[in-house]
Amino acid sequence: MRLLYYRPRKVLRADPDRFPGFTKFSRFFDIYGPGVVIVDRTATIRMPIKLKALAPLPAFEGFTKTYEEICDARAREILSKADVADVDVCVSWSGGIDSTLVLISLLKMGSNEQKRRIVVLLSEESITENPRFWEEHIHGKLRVDSSVLFSHRLGTKDVLLDGEHNDQLFGSDVVGKLIHQLGDEHLHKPYSRDLFSDFFGRSLGDQATTDFYLDLFERLKAAAPLSIETNFLYLWWINFALKWQAVHLRRLLHTAPRNIRNIDQRYIDTKYVHFFGTDDFQRWSMANPDKRIKDTWNTYKWPAKDIIYDYTKDREYRDSKIKRGSLKALFLQQHSYSFIDEKLGFHDDLSPETYYEPHNDFS
Repeated sequence: MRLLYYRPRKVLRADPDRFPGFTKFSRFFDIYGPGVVIVDRTATIRMPIKLKALAPLPAFEGFTKTYEEICDARAREILSKADVADVDVCVSWSGGIDSTLVLISLLKMGSNEQKRRIVVLLSEESITENPRFWEEHIHGKLRVDSSVLFSHRLGTKDVLLDGEHNDQLFGSDVVGKLIHQLGDEHLHKPYSRDLFSDFFGRSLGDQATTDFYLDLFERLKAAAPLSIETNFLYLWWINFALKWQAVHLRRLLHTAPRNIRNIDQRYIDTKYVHFFGTDDFQRWSMANPDKRIKDTWNTYKWPAKDIIYDYTKDREYRDSKIKRGSLKALFLQQHSYSFIDEKLGFHDDLSPETYYEPHNDFS
């Protein structure tokens, strides 16, 4: 059996004597956190898990569209398809940069009739994170519902839209951690193995394991279709190559059990929509390595923040807003499956014998 998604805490319960590789594999999560699921879409790293990668890297040579042009075209596409299917577009809005840009793109491109299809899924925390946008652009103007109910909307007739994948386009949460620990002056300096030996070593605790992961990531770096010249691009590329598939599928794990029978490939292709999860957005990311962050953490995603500012004129949000994780709290309130297999079977638990890959780089 090959897996599309797995929960690390379930996988890492396997007996390391019976399943060589899981001990060293477990150390990845000391670097990136226990909730980061990795699937290598470059086929460079052999995991101790039988995996099926769904999203190969698109070619990007000669790509010239701007980020805003892609946003506008994406919004028109989503609204047009909703018109044809005669369904609502339920937008998960956290108040953060990604989901705010999704809503703005729909509002910019939508007709009055199309805007009536929009349902904003939010919470009190969403309003607190972006109160001015709530007051000026949502309250009394768009339909709203609780974001906690998103699990019951999965597998239904309406489009469920979110801002997933924008982090993979722009960089990584780990960039903020690097800045906090070592300073922002290292961001755009040439890639330094010594710098990351220090940075990763603080989480891993021993040099042998640190060197193992540095070697592993340098192999991944060599597989990139563009030159990974700086420390920032190195972290972006690890995220872009390893985390794309997990981000694509992670909301599906919270589908209400009564709707799970409705989750098939056709549903995923038409109703389960990540605004930024297209080949054009990926091509833009690979073709524009200079348009991710300037010199400080609060300039992360500055092209997205500039589009938001052009629409809202909220200077404080543009200049001060930083990334803030919102999904963890939302997911903790939901039932969750632990595995998705290649046939879109959802499982609470699986025996390691069913998915263990003995020919792996960690044993």
